[in-house]
Amino acid sequence: MDGEQLAAAVARLMGVGAGDLTCDEPGHPDGHTCLPISGGADVDGLIETLTKRYAGPFTHAASPSLRFAEQAGRTHAWVWDDRAVTLGRGPDGRPFIAVAERDIPRPEELPAEMSWVERLVAITAGTASPVPAPDWAAVESRLGAPLPGDYRRIVETFGCDGLFDAFFQVFTPDELIWHAEVHAGDDLAPGDEHPPFPAPSGVIPWSSNEHQETFFWITEGPDPDRWPVYAVDSLGDGSRFECTATEFLFRQMTDPDHPFFTRSDNLRGHWFMKFARSGA
Repeated sequence: MDGEQLAAAVARLMGVGAGDLTCDEPGHPDGHTCLPISGGADVDGLIETLTKRYAGPFTHAASPSLRFAEQAGRTHAWVWDDRAVTLGRGPDGRPFIAVAERDIPRPEELPAEMSWVERLVAITAGTASPVPAPDWAAVESRLGAPLPGDYRRIVETFGCDGLFDAFFQVFTPDELIWHAEVHAGDDLAPGDEHPPFPAPSGVIPWSSNEHQETFFWITEGPDPDRWPVYAVDSLGDGSRFECTATEFLFRQMTDPDHPFFTRSDNLRGHWFMKFARSGA
């Protein structure tokens, strides 16, 4: 198959309702499908196509969440839902591409003692690319307020320059500061109940989703780890939640009874997808 045919075949195997993955290669286990790459295929073009389609994680590191563990020759991996597509070279030096199932736990299987950040890492398998830690002292100085510890941990873990489940965005520190500065002079934030920060008990936006819903902290009291979440739907109606940002995000992603649960029932897995950047 050439590059266009391979990209189309990958899309079919990664799609909802694609069925079980099996492989015709001798000795290969179930749980993945190998696709032949012809000698004249444009591998660089295929990488570009897959990066545009799936964005990330796009990594040169092996992912422990793949059931098909032919790690040695794998150079690239892209994740979507409960599957991943990998590209590399086999023992004979020939390029190979495979679509594989991801081995990730279900939310209800996680130990009760796990933190909410650890739960998000577990259900998404985290990110394979290292994330440089921000200068939190500088960030909080620019913002004019301390930040919750769980927000700092999620940024240090994922970077947050991307989307959870291709739908939920947690703002980066720069984005968080930008939103706070833009709305600082407003009389009221969306929801018509709270003024924007730095007013007393003002709100700071920390997240949004593809349904134009926005999520804030209510800056009540000196301890940011106790700030509740204020969720504003696409109509501008606000609701208060007595939980941390990471608990709210986890429940929003996984609990079908959550008021702001917005994932499609057809999705079977969770993942963090980095934004594709020019030259990345």
